[in-house]
Amino acid sequence: MLTVVVSGGSRGIGRAIVELLAEQGYSVHFLYRSRDDAALEVIESVTRQGGVAVAHRCDVTDPQAVDAFLDKVSGDEIYALVNNAATLRDGHFLLMDQERWDIVLGTVLTGAYRLARGCLRPMLQVGNGRIVNIGSLSGLLGQAGQANYAAAKGGLHAFTKALAREVGRYGITVNAIVPGWIQTDLVVQLPESRRIQALSGVPLGRFGEACEVARVVAFLLSDAASYLTGVTLRVDGGVGA
Repeated sequence: MLTVVVSGGSRGIGRAIVELLAEQGYSVHFLYRSRDDAALEVIESVTRQGGVAVAHRCDVTDPQAVDAFLDKVSGDEIYALVNNAATLRDGHFLLMDQERWDIVLGTVLTGAYRLARGCLRPMLQVGNGRIVNIGSLSGLLGQAGQANYAAAKGGLHAFTKALAREVGRYGITVNAIVPGWIQTDLVVQLPESRRIQALSGVPLGRFGEACEVARVVAFLLSDAASYLTGVTLRVDGGVGA
């Protein structure tokens, strides 16, 4: 059974990724920061479907916590890593203190760096592996009030391309996925006027589902995507068309 690590796996897109990959027969180790109840719900859901998933409470901004997690899975043959952990601390740039800057960069970009370094080692040993980074339209296009988030996600896209060039010779692919407006807690909680405005810019005329992003992750982990690396796939209903 191939082992996959998923950060930010207890809610939204991350949860959908964990559930689908477990359903497809992977052994999934997922990280979450604080919501024990949400992590337990994922475990129960996966178990009902006959899958295997293990939850790890781990803040990816804490290097010691990441090292402790990596020690726990050091005996496993890690096949894939999905960097999905993210957080928002929006605000006007001139009013954005360094704490809000650091937590977003630390979660999205430095967290991906730490996990990739640890998970790459077993991939290099077997000469095979997959890394999928979950990006953002904000990281491609920018978004007012999200200088920290756009910088972090933009850096993640550049990291994807650079790392793909570096590890491709070892049989490891590195790709990114950019979700558009996906039906998660964040979108559900938006004011109705904002939801209508967002929906008006989606050519397909609807918000996406988290499972639709998860299916693209599963594709990138499959043999069908063995010759894809360094690419960014937009799952956005045509927003970027």
